[in-house]
Amino acid sequence: MTRSDSPTLGTLHAAIAGLSPLRSSVLAFVCGVITIFAFAPFFLWPVYILSISLLIWLLDGAKTRKKWRKAMFFRGWAFGAGFTLASMHWLVSPFLVDPAAHIWFIWMPLILMPAGLGLFFGGASFLAGLVWSKTPGRIFAFAVTFSLFEGLRGTIFGGFPWNWPGMVWAPGEPVSQLASIFGLWGLSILTLLLAGAPAALADFRPHGGAFNRVFPLLIAAIVFGCGWAWGTQRIPMRTETDGIAVRIVDVQVDQTDKYPVAPDRNPEETRRLQYQAIEDIRAAYLVGTGDDFPDEPRLIVWPESALPVPLLQNPDSLDDVTLRLGSRTLITGTTRVDRYTSSGSDWYNSLAVLDEGSRFTGANAIYDKHRLVPFGELAAADFIPFGTQISGILPPALQQQAKAGYRPGPPASPIELAGGKTFLPLICYEALFPGLVRATVQNADFLVNISIDSWFGSGIGPDQHYAQARYRSIESGRPMVRAANLGHSGAIDSFGNEVFSNKNLLTYKSYNLTVTDTLIPDQKHITTYGRYGPLFSWLTVLLLTMFTYFYSKKT
Repeated sequence: MTRSDSPTLGTLHAAIAGLSPLRSSVLAFVCGVITIFAFAPFFLWPVYILSISLLIWLLDGAKTRKKWRKAMFFRGWAFGAGFTLASMHWLVSPFLVDPAAHIWFIWMPLILMPAGLGLFFGGASFLAGLVWSKTPGRIFAFAVTFSLFEGLRGTIFGGFPWNWPGMVWAPGEPVSQLASIFGLWGLSILTLLLAGAPAALADFRPHGGAFNRVFPLLIAAIVFGCGWAWGTQRIPMRTETDGIAVRIVDVQVDQTDKYPVAPDRNPEETRRLQYQAIEDIRAAYLVGTGDDFPDEPRLIVWPESALPVPLLQNPDSLDDVTLRLGSRTLITGTTRVDRYTSSGSDWYNSLAVLDEGSRFTGANAIYDKHRLVPFGELAAADFIPFGTQISGILPPALQQQAKAGYRPGPPASPIELAGGKTFLPLICYEALFPGLVRATVQNADFLVNISIDSWFGSGIGPDQHYAQARYRSIESGRPMVRAANLGHSGAIDSFGNEVFSNKNLLTYKSYNLTVTDTLIPDQKHITTYGRYGPLFSWLTVLLLTMFTYFYSKKT
């Protein structure tokens, strides 16, 4: 079956391609699982190359079978299911915040999500099978079809572009700078080409030439070699000293303690516990914010839904917070309820800009989150076909204040601060979407990303979320300030690198606080991706398609 200049390589390829359907699916699943080590916080990108190369050899074997369409699909699906289960295992954590209410739905992240998202990988493998050949052209076909389906994964039903292949490159490092030209999706296309290129060394045509086997690897080496060299010189050597001083405050409280429930679920005792939590968490945030001394940062940032109460509609909390600000400005996340609607009340996951006068005039600016998290914030009826019919068997919104889900606001636009600087607000996983940022960032000086990363648990979820947010700075050429509850908080420069921060650890009662004083660099630039969007990514797809067609003639 296999021919190669290396007998060992040919034998290995024959052994893997010749596995039975069951063993092939198991190996594909394992390959998907181990990709977890290629992403944050590990960034062992050679693992991704190994996984993808093995998957291509498994697809080689699938193509030789009588029912090759079915074989191609199921091996790709098994890989995608393993990838999803390992990469997104943290999705179990929100269901454990209130186990009594949600434990029965834990099958969704453990079974439904891997099986569902695995369909994208199965579909990519099936499509690749239509043009699959024994030549190295199959590497280009693989990169094209998988990149197209990764784009779909980030779009359909609101999209979930978690751990696109380009994320194997640590943000801020030289290779990651290619995202300023191609965007993360374009970098993912190139990464798929690199990851699959070694598989071409097993060219199992009767008369495959050595150059043809090496050609995909040569192309990938040139692209990433030049990309690394260019990225190295792109990143500035000096540290920015001009910018906006900012203080980021995070009271490290998980969702269970934020919305406590009495052990016997007694309503009166639960209300008492939740009232005490509101008082204590608010006091802890004020301790971290500090007093209005002249040498203190003028800008304060709190995370998403920092207080377990709608801040703008809770007079006691609003008075306490704004009085502590003095002449400073606060950017904070908060839930917001509009009780004057036809439905009776609409809830929003919002970002508000406050100053000392906001207790009289209200927030200076409000942004209602536009891209809501399916199941976590958005009711099933709002984002999937037949959602209304099945919503009764699905869990309610996991943010406890809006049991029936939140309403989406309009797309974000830059918000101007008192000093004239403008920022683009991004709440939680909105920072995962390159197009969402690019469409509205032109007039912004920097990005603000607030998040509740306690939903991800104590594993690698917060690391992955943080890494993906940093790519938005590389693509947009804008620095970012990020406040994440039980996650990574700090400032990111416009090249994706962390800005030096002074972190202080404080305590208030039973709560630990992290107070981060840092600088939002006064730097912004127009990137190729910001100007042309995915144009160069599509040109790359077109070029790889041409290579696929060329090799299809060389059977």
